[in-house]
Amino acid sequence: MLRRIFLVFVLLLPLTFLALQIPDALELYLKLVREYESGSIQHPFLIQVEESLRHLSLYRFYRFLIAGSVDKREATPDLGYYLGLIYSSYSFESEEEQLASALFFSYLSSKLSKARLAADQVMKNASFIDFFTRYRDVVSREARTLFSWIIAYQLGLTDERPPVNVEQRFQLELSDYVFTPPSDLKHLSDLTQFYQDPNIQAMLDQAVNRAFENIQRDPARVVAHINREAAFVARDIVKPITSLQANVAQMVQKLTPNTRNYWWLRFVVYALVLVVVFRYPKIRNIALSCVLIFESVYLFFLFNPTSRYESMAYGSVLFLGLMFAVLRLPKRRSKLLEIVSIALILLSLILPLVPRCEELSMDRQESFLESKYYDLLKRELYVDELSRVAHYVRRLSSTMYTSLEDTKAVIDDLVERIGDLNSKGVITEILLTPRHAVFFNDRSNFFSYSNASARLGEFQPLSNVLRFYLLDEKSRMRSFKKDLDALLKYSKRLVNYSAPRLRDEFKQHVQDLFSMKYPILSDLLTTFDQEVFQTSEEVRPPHINVFNNRYSLSVLLVLLLVFLTGFFLSPKISLGPSVILLVGSIWAWLNSHELILIVEQTSPVLRSQTDSFVNPLLFLTAIFLVAVNVFKLFRRGESV
Repeated sequence: MLRRIFLVFVLLLPLTFLALQIPDALELYLKLVREYESGSIQHPFLIQVEESLRHLSLYRFYRFLIAGSVDKREATPDLGYYLGLIYSSYSFESEEEQLASALFFSYLSSKLSKARLAADQVMKNASFIDFFTRYRDVVSREARTLFSWIIAYQLGLTDERPPVNVEQRFQLELSDYVFTPPSDLKHLSDLTQFYQDPNIQAMLDQAVNRAFENIQRDPARVVAHINREAAFVARDIVKPITSLQANVAQMVQKLTPNTRNYWWLRFVVYALVLVVVFRYPKIRNIALSCVLIFESVYLFFLFNPTSRYESMAYGSVLFLGLMFAVLRLPKRRSKLLEIVSIALILLSLILPLVPRCEELSMDRQESFLESKYYDLLKRELYVDELSRVAHYVRRLSSTMYTSLEDTKAVIDDLVERIGDLNSKGVITEILLTPRHAVFFNDRSNFFSYSNASARLGEFQPLSNVLRFYLLDEKSRMRSFKKDLDALLKYSKRLVNYSAPRLRDEFKQHVQDLFSMKYPILSDLLTTFDQEVFQTSEEVRPPHINVFNNRYSLSVLLVLLLVFLTGFFLSPKISLGPSVILLVGSIWAWLNSHELILIVEQTSPVLRSQTDSFVNPLLFLTAIFLVAVNVFKLFRRGESV
């Protein structure tokens, strides 16, 4: 610990002389972290972060609800990008507050992604990059001004000494040149610190020599020569700023308290218990029962459903176990209760926990509709070129343009054939009027018996063209109908779950898309009006599945654990976990109107209170399963 404090002190010492007060920014950063971890949030920035995190969860919730989880973008945005939207929307009072907030988003990103905060993760964070990009631009502009001052002083063009250790090297005398030292260098102390870099000083010496030679050759452009050389040197100010950026990232890694999760050690303990069980079979039932009791308690009160590996492990093991149980079911002699239990478990998985969650209806989320995440949702649902709407519309347009070109080619062949017949005297006149007519030369040798093979040869190529055209056109129309049905289905889902504002904006987008960008599809506007926009009036509330809610998911996992234990092992072993399941399921049922929704693994959970109907099937199934285990344990040998 003392070594860490000493290293941080050594890293901070040179930075205390900068205009950008790194120590103050780090102190504020740690204050934000501690306040956020405590849950008692008072800082205005953290208050906005909390509200915006809810908007982020709602954005991902609605995106998954409408479009599903498939993201077809080539470069899928990471969590730092989404948090960066909060960073860019907040008004900061100082650079220190801005840097502290950028660092906080690095910490928050690592916390939500369940990763340890490391220096390279800080360096890659979008908010941190944005801060130092702005800082670099400002300092680079001021560096050009300071370096112009240093060059002018070393050339002897001003007696105003710059605030760095530098001496005059030349004495140029230009009567028409007057240098006015700058007075608005807000980052002067930063620049003087960066000036200590030997590379910067070496480049400035070379720049002074070049400026001296250029001014002697062309004294009329003295300002241009000085500014050009100053700008050339200022480009290398990026290197010490990048070093500063890396130092800050390293300090954040050392200062941020790491929360370690040691719960994985329970699996080591479980393995040791299994070794003991195999060694001493007499304690098998009680040992395995204790393990399952502890794991049931963990699943109810300590399980983190947003943990990627833990969730994957539980899901794989328990649901594979359920599949094996179904496969072994025909071989069991007494299976009525098992069949009923499996049927109830499957129904609990299929039927939603909350069929209509009115509180999460989009039209009730007014603050979300005014957030940046609403614009992001809209862009990903239908505006972006990689959205499903754009994808299907491009396919429909491509199909229709291909049909257009092929149809024009067939008509060209027909016209060419008629023109050829006209040149041979078969057709004498064609009238293209509302009452069109074609006049033939009936005495033409073309109609004679001896010319039958010539007639066949004349129309055979046209017959092939028409046959292939009809086959291709039917295939295109089938493909068009398939894509149109998919687009209409997706659009109906979008409109059904959308707030009136999103519906209106989507309708306007469709009208612009078909009338301006893809006019060949303009006749689809009527179809959209009739099948999409006129059929949806009320906003459809979303449904909540059992595995989307924190506590119902825990009940489901413990329920599967108890069922599989009783199925493959013994009711005696599953008795202890059954008691935990009974208590936990009743408690979860009583609190089922308090929803803690798992949106995505890297998203904050979405909390909501609902007065909507909650399907009790899962909790009743849990109670039924406990009753089955008790019945099996205390029955007197009869087959069930």
